[in-house]
Amino acid sequence: MLPQTLALQRTIRLWTLMAVLGFALGLLLTHQLAGAQEGSPTPPPTDTPVPPTATPFPSPTPTSPAPTLVPPTPLPTVTPAPLSLSSESGLASVQRDGVLRVGTYFNAYPFAWLNEQGQVVGYEIDVLNAIAIELNIRLEFVQVTRHNARETLLSGLVDVLAGQQFHTRDGETWFDFTHPYYLNAERMVVLTEAPYLTLQDLAGQPVGVTLGSRSEHALRLWSEQHGVSFDVRPYFSESAALDALAAGEVQGMVGTLDSLRRAGRQGMRLIDEPVLEEYHAMIVRRHDVNLRDVLNRSLQRLKASGRLDEIFSAWFAEDPVNFDVLVPVYERLYEDERALADFPADVPIPEVSVQQRIAQGQPVRVAGIVPAGQETSAYWAIMNDLNRALVEEMARRWGATVEYLPDPPQSAATLVAGGQADLAVGVSPAWDATLRLEYSLPYLTHGDRLMVPQGSQINTGFADMLGTGWWVGYFAEEPGDADLIRKYAEMFGVSQNLNDPFAIQREADAINTLLVARNVDAIFGDSLRLNGLLRQAGDGAGVRILPTEYGDDRPITFAAPYGDADFRNLIDSTLQDMARDGTYQTLWNTYFALGDPLPILYFVPVNPDLPPE
Repeated sequence: MLPQTLALQRTIRLWTLMAVLGFALGLLLTHQLAGAQEGSPTPPPTDTPVPPTATPFPSPTPTSPAPTLVPPTPLPTVTPAPLSLSSESGLASVQRDGVLRVGTYFNAYPFAWLNEQGQVVGYEIDVLNAIAIELNIRLEFVQVTRHNARETLLSGLVDVLAGQQFHTRDGETWFDFTHPYYLNAERMVVLTEAPYLTLQDLAGQPVGVTLGSRSEHALRLWSEQHGVSFDVRPYFSESAALDALAAGEVQGMVGTLDSLRRAGRQGMRLIDEPVLEEYHAMIVRRHDVNLRDVLNRSLQRLKASGRLDEIFSAWFAEDPVNFDVLVPVYERLYEDERALADFPADVPIPEVSVQQRIAQGQPVRVAGIVPAGQETSAYWAIMNDLNRALVEEMARRWGATVEYLPDPPQSAATLVAGGQADLAVGVSPAWDATLRLEYSLPYLTHGDRLMVPQGSQINTGFADMLGTGWWVGYFAEEPGDADLIRKYAEMFGVSQNLNDPFAIQREADAINTLLVARNVDAIFGDSLRLNGLLRQAGDGAGVRILPTEYGDDRPITFAAPYGDADFRNLIDSTLQDMARDGTYQTLWNTYFALGDPLPILYFVPVNPDLPPE
């Protein structure tokens, strides 16, 4: 056969094949178009945005997200179930299967996202992986969206939500939250030379936002709450909104802080006041205190060991963080040796919440307040006036009366656990009581310090005890402090310089033992107790408390009945409101006046992922 003929035949075959493929493609497109016209769903696009590389360090310059190379996991179909409370903790399935099912976003860089290798990675994923190692369990990640995440948790398809999940007050209706482990914020950016110092200064001015973003919702919420209007101008991307600010089209731009830092724009600055603070936490179903406590214990251990700081620094090397405020460490953290199987898997719900009793006109029964004129330890005395002032201000806001129980403050938590009291003050949370009590946000902290004479050569702490023959005293009713003295002496390399710890039998003799009898060169003890003794001694006492902290500062909280989420949330929200309007700080300075008031976390009223109605 001639070469020309062979070439012609090949050409004809190619044309025929192209015609057949074209006809088939036309039929397919026609079928899909018809299905779309009839309301049939079309497959979702696989365009989950992820960073162009899997490196955990955010780039200092803005980068365009690239489509994932791995198709997203099919989303679970969630039928909105009636909002009812489960009788079984999410912990039950974890105990049965050794797997914690985590609902998370797959596109929330740098917190949780699906990388090119099909792995779920991010800061919060690293935190979860560390928790899984600590608990000896596996993790199963389930993709959720901002529209179905909470229904997925309520329906039981996952045990917990994590990854850019926010603790908000409206969420407390159906959910409970772990300690937060990241503080983000929606912030206003202006040009460096602009005259604006506060959000209020930008009233009526054009402000750019990303269309449909949390930042837009947050700005509109702030505007509604403060009665300040802005000329809000939406843009299709953060970069476009920043360009508009640079070009003078708008006077301000609102964005998420971690994203703005990565944008790295020059000639711009942040307004100090946040538009909205966002505390990232893990979310469990409401009243699921057992799973919440397991996760909180792991978070506290990660914090106490320094592992949480390591994970944070790997992702946010230049960002400040205060885990002392975010993750308070309870007493007897490592003495709590319960394995996962030792935690109950029920969902405890009280028959009647204290909040219901208040609404019925019954008084709030308060334990832990020392009656006027009654002698008590310096530890309790220094807190007493502040405790009373906080309780009475909270009760005023609740429209409630207060009934103070006459029992000694040391028994306050026990009275709440036993049902004789509704609220205990001045409680140092402990892990051996988490199955009997609910703890509020901290409002004070305390820790271990050293007290020395004014002229002592000990200026920082144990490290200054050079030479030999040093005596360190402790209070006899705290025998564990003797072991701590030995521990810190060894830690600072001065064990050979110290005699055996000296037991002070009576608190009232402590300063005399230090200054007059000179039986000791320093006294080791709780900072509240030492400051209480110093205050009782008055000016010119001749002693000082060293600033060095030994171990973590420990929280002081209110205690509420176990499982009473309504009342615990009421306490927390009231304490937050008091800090927000300055009442808490005023009471601190009036009745405590020791250092600066504790930062009180403020959980915003409305989820920033939801637009205002």
